[in-house]
Amino acid sequence: MIMGKSIAEIIMGSYTMQLLFVTSVVALALIIERGIYFLKNRFDYFKFIREVEELLREGNKKKLERVAYAKNTPVHRVLRVAVDNLDISEDELRELLTSQVQEEVAKSKKFLGGLATIVAIAPLLGLYGTVVGLITAFHNIAVTGSGGPEVVGGGIAEALLTTQFGLMIAIPALIFYNYYAKKTEDMEDFLEALASKLVSYRKILWNKMLEK
Repeated sequence: MIMGKSIAEIIMGSYTMQLLFVTSVVALALIIERGIYFLKNRFDYFKFIREVEELLREGNKKKLERVAYAKNTPVHRVLRVAVDNLDISEDELRELLTSQVQEEVAKSKKFLGGLATIVAIAPLLGLYGTVVGLITAFHNIAVTGSGGPEVVGGGIAEALLTTQFGLMIAIPALIFYNYYAKKTEDMEDFLEALASKLVSYRKILWNKMLEK
């Protein structure tokens, strides 16, 4: 209960609060969706790269293929592109890998723009609701001619609730946005490093395959 009203009554009593409620639901949905994506696509880059480098030095394409198709994470998909296209030139392979890295980064950034928008608009919606509430409170004072503390205080407190709710939405959304943005940035760095190594080792692996 807030000021003698339930949360449901407060939300139903203000269209701004209704907008904030919808915004909070969208923010929660985006946070959960991105959380599931990063959970499903998590990988231990340093362990993976050590394993791949060892197989590249050995020139063992069959084992590399097994590793590449063992899982469906971004690093595995990048490795898959390299293993399936060893017969093309180094420049062509580099372009293919760069394209795959960009695709993986784009997937990881999906919906982050929406989350960033919510971070920006939630406090503004809250402030808008507060301004509307204050205008209504002072209008009632002007109409009734009564401006006692019990009248002004209650109206202002109710008006400020929208700012509070806006901040309650924006702060967690900002935390998760920064977290996911950092994970995307790290993923991009890891994938670019992997692509560079695959291009570097491509000639060695190809020569060993020809010897066999």
